[in-house]
Amino acid sequence: MKKRNTFSIILLTVVAVLALSACGTKPQTNNTAPQGADQSQSQTQQPQVKPEPVAEPEVKQGTGVYNGAADPHTVEIEINGEAQSFQLGEGLDTVVAGLKEGDSVSFEYNEQAVEGDATAKQLILTKIQKAEAATGGTQNGSSSQAVGGERSKTQAFELSLEGKKEKQTATLAKGEGYSLYVFDPMSLFPDQNRVALAVDDNYYAEITKLPSDFNLDELQKEGEKDLASIGKVQKLDKAAVPQAITSSRLFLQASGSKITQQYIVVENKTGGFIVKVNIPQGEPAEGFESFIYTSLESLQANK
Repeated sequence: MKKRNTFSIILLTVVAVLALSACGTKPQTNNTAPQGADQSQSQTQQPQVKPEPVAEPEVKQGTGVYNGAADPHTVEIEINGEAQSFQLGEGLDTVVAGLKEGDSVSFEYNEQAVEGDATAKQLILTKIQKAEAATGGTQNGSSSQAVGGERSKTQAFELSLEGKKEKQTATLAKGEGYSLYVFDPMSLFPDQNRVALAVDDNYYAEITKLPSDFNLDELQKEGEKDLASIGKVQKLDKAAVPQAITSSRLFLQASGSKITQQYIVVENKTGGFIVKVNIPQGEPAEGFESFIYTSLESLQANK
């Protein structure tokens, strides 16, 4: 009986020990946010808007003939026969002081809006310098041949004939120190330096290449003397000069009862030329003028 009680006590003791070892403390769940956590992180962050950079004005380039200063802050440059005013940029007043009227120039500029007028633009010169020669134009809508490169044997031009625009192809012809494109109704006679109408060679243009240091005032005097025997000599302003010949620097004309003669100074990037044009009164006159002015616009000096 004593043994059974002892065994029971031992058994109870073992059960109690096992029960105690099975019971453990459950880990506590910490629902508290970590200290120092930014509560704003739970909200959607708004992206920072960076200011757009201010666009720099577009720099444009041009070439033309310097016509002089309109006032201390404004100069005038003739571009393809049209005068355009430019405001001087910083420091350019000393540069233009070294230019003379009639100088060929190359320049850079930008456009600025005029306050109160959304359509107007103010042209601001940022750079200007003297060029070797004045700019040439385009042949009535066709691009002029690149200067200094090999000229193509033929070239298409748009010209006005009997009040209508037509495209015609001209052939390259070479004279003494120059070349130009000549249309089928005409021919170049290199020994005479003349481009003449095939059906009547009294319609002609006589071409003389000028030295690089020619004086326009002296040429005007020479032209006036040359035309005086025909009639009253007129100096045509840019608005009256035929549109086909934008590279003219001087255009003198005299008309008689049977004939009109012209003394033209043409200048482009390759050099200058005197052209004496003879136009009798007659049916071929209108077509001849359109052809010859377009041809003269294509003149280039040979190197």
